[in-house]
Amino acid sequence: MPAKNTGNLEKWEHPKKSGIWIREILYTQTFNGKEGTYSAYQITVPAKLTGSVRKRKQCKTKLEAEKFASMEFKGSKELGEEYFNATEHERKEFSICLPKLREQGLSLTKAVEFALKRLRPEGGERTVAEITTEIIESKRIRFTRGDLRERSFKDFSDRAIRFADAFKDSPSYELTAENLKAWLIGLEVTPRTTKNYLSIISEILKFAVQKKYIALSPVDELTDSDRKELCGSGLDDKEPTILTIKQTSKLLETALAHLEIGLLGAITIGVFCGVRVEELKKLEWPDIKDSGNDPIVTISGKIAKKRRIRLVNIPQNALKWLSLCTDRSGNLIDTTYYKDYPKRFNKLLKLAGFRRKVKGKWVSDWETNAMRHSFGSYHYALHRNPLETSRQLGHKASDQVIFDHYRALATKEQGEAFFSIVPPKSDSKLVELAG
Repeated sequence: MPAKNTGNLEKWEHPKKSGIWIREILYTQTFNGKEGTYSAYQITVPAKLTGSVRKRKQCKTKLEAEKFASMEFKGSKELGEEYFNATEHERKEFSICLPKLREQGLSLTKAVEFALKRLRPEGGERTVAEITTEIIESKRIRFTRGDLRERSFKDFSDRAIRFADAFKDSPSYELTAENLKAWLIGLEVTPRTTKNYLSIISEILKFAVQKKYIALSPVDELTDSDRKELCGSGLDDKEPTILTIKQTSKLLETALAHLEIGLLGAITIGVFCGVRVEELKKLEWPDIKDSGNDPIVTISGKIAKKRRIRLVNIPQNALKWLSLCTDRSGNLIDTTYYKDYPKRFNKLLKLAGFRRKVKGKWVSDWETNAMRHSFGSYHYALHRNPLETSRQLGHKASDQVIFDHYRALATKEQGEAFFSIVPPKSDSKLVELAG
């Protein structure tokens, strides 16, 4: 399709004084054996505008040619040489996106800065798995150094790895509050367990923000309604389960009858001082001052949960049980391996009648934290001082936790009976229990 260039064809500069010229060109084309002549318009953008080489473009109509020339000139004025480095596809994207930004009152510069901060983070791109591995290794160093307890490290690692496996190699900036919420719901666990997972995910993503791997944590975008849907309202309508006076006596007497299990001291401190099981495992006999005028248990920083150190009073009846603990060397609980305590404790529960076999399966009447819940409920019932009960339990300076989780409906008389439980007067009952 050869072009014909004649002196009679039109040629003009557009826009005026832009240096961009448009000229009409005639073409001949044969179609169905007939030759026809057609016109087109060639636009020439000089090198002084493009900053490199001359640029040419051909359009079918005069209107299209002038429109293109105007856009080229406007682009060169606003963006200079960078305008000519953009491809046609990029310019098309620009023309589509700009009206959308204008509609929202946003400038292109702000939109780009916002996107770059999130899609090209300052700290570099990291996958969810990479970030999780980094924070686990950081905690491993703390654990090796002794700054982090084994149970805390193991719990964090197990939950963090499960979270990382779910999102695998997804870029961290692609995480959203919506897909985090969907994953947590998909776990199909209790609200309390969901809350634990959410806490660990929040720590991982906060770490990512501090490292500048992401701009914002999607956990922060969860609404109050989202959190209540996932974790509940934080209030448990179920009254905490506590041991009856009879059950408490049976548990202690069984521990006394079976001193070979080695749990009498731990049960005594757990029931009558409200010390957590994980704290009991770390207590040493020198931490228990059960002689003198002010008997106390020292919960030091290396023992206390969240480093909430405290001195816990030992009631008079507990002193009588502790006096029957003859072996006071080393730890309060001799745990030679990780599952040593639960194995021996379950044996004690079985002997005390809390665990039994029904149709070939073990059934337990024991509720988690029953000893601590019992102490909190009976201590409050006896003293009617929620702040003092909170102090003994190692809570923050507030009585709200007591009312939410520990205070069962117990009377003052029951509180008096609970803190009056003492060892049996004769060995005959112990022989009966051992049998």
